Amino acid sequence: ADAAMKAGRWDRKSFAGVECSGKRLGVVGLGRIGREVASRARSLGMEIAGYDPFVSPAVAESLHVKLLSLDELLSSSDFITLHTTLNKDTRHLLGKEAFAKIKPGVRIVNAARGELIDDEALLAALESGRVAGAALDVHTQEPPVDWRLAKHPRVVATPHVGAATAEAQERVGTDIAVQVRDYLKGGLIQQAVNFF
Repeated sequence: ADAAMKAGRWDRKSFAGVECSGKRLGVVGLGRIGREVASRARSLGMEIAGYDPFVSPAVAESLHVKLLSLDELLSSSDFITLHTTLNKDTRHLLGKEAFAKIKPGVRIVNAARGELIDDEALLAALESGRVAGAALDVHTQEPPVDWRLAKHPRVVATPHVGAATAEAQERVGTDIAVQVRDYLKGGLIQQAVNFF
């Protein structure tokens, strides 16, 4: 819509969307970020379903999240948002097989890892109308070599800017300083990526 306005086109009808209120948001990955997204979406009147094999039903209940299997979440969610790590089990978590199970007309948000989605399968699902739209802040290759998804008319694509705020950068610096201090003072290692 912004690009149309900048091009001098007034085209409201093409950009009519759907409301969030009363819709189901499927949150894949109920870590710190997934939980925060669930909380904020609930305040918009959304019903929250979640999939995370590491979260107990009791924890999900305390978060007011209906814990489902991945297949149940895919087939019943109006919106799906990804907040999980990338590993051999989650690479192409949303691929051809998953897109065959999703609720037609779903909208997908990926601000976690680009390779959680199979790009070709998403393109096919967008072209068929099975996926109504996608918002992608992360991409399989950054910057993309193949720009078809980023340029697709039903995709909002951004260049991996999810944490690109002055406040987030300051928090990261402070968190790193605290973690180094804790290690030097007491040998405590937190949130290590490659600790052996």
